[in-house]
Amino acid sequence: MKDFSKMETMQRKNNIFHIKSKVNNINLIKFSKTDSDLQDLNYEEAIIYDKRSYLRMYWGFLVDSQIILGTCCTDNYLDLFVIKLSFLVFTFQISFFLNALFYTDEYISDAYHNDGVLDFLSGLPKSIYSFFATLITTNLLRMLSSSKNELMRVIRTNRRYQNYKNIIDIKLAKLRKKLIIYFILVYLLGSFFLYFVTVFCAVYKYSQKYWFIGCLESFGIDSLVALITCLFLALLRYISIKTHIKCFYIFANIINIFI
Repeated sequence: MKDFSKMETMQRKNNIFHIKSKVNNINLIKFSKTDSDLQDLNYEEAIIYDKRSYLRMYWGFLVDSQIILGTCCTDNYLDLFVIKLSFLVFTFQISFFLNALFYTDEYISDAYHNDGVLDFLSGLPKSIYSFFATLITTNLLRMLSSSKNELMRVIRTNRRYQNYKNIIDIKLAKLRKKLIIYFILVYLLGSFFLYFVTVFCAVYKYSQKYWFIGCLESFGIDSLVALITCLFLALLRYISIKTHIKCFYIFANIINIFI
């Protein structure tokens, strides 16, 4: 009986130890948030958990807005790399297509009257039009490809319920349909863009250099706008968390959706 009592006591201690270990692991997972996780917190959670410096907040906004940084410099478990890579390739495709689409007879006439040379200012309007068209199109497709925010919202609001797994399965089934539509659109549009650019380069073979320079200008404008805008957004978020001004936080998140 004494041996049995000792064994029961030891088993009880072991069970307590395992329970404490699991609780510690859960707390560790809950509070060890990456920059990507902290970016998606709501205001009340950000006040508690987001203790980053201004520069880290700036980097978080910059990674969110720049597709190249978001693809190569982040490792989020809710965003598959193959989806981010396909979105990056599509961004290049649509930029090349739009610069060819906006390459009108007016630009060709300017190049003819300038001995085949187009200066930076002459091609700037075309690059600006391409930048805004690319921004609108990619934001619409991002709604189909990116599921991180939706999954994080479901995890936070439903993880306490017993049917948590069923809720996740239903959400994943809906996201699967969205991804199927996304990949179909990307394939069809990408094929059309490739055909259009090939024809453009065949017809305007002496203008390929200026077309490619216009594409680089569009990427430069995109990067410059992101660098400046993210400085402002990070400042708003940093002030809102430090001084508890909720409207600044909401305003920064709304702007971040459209860049």
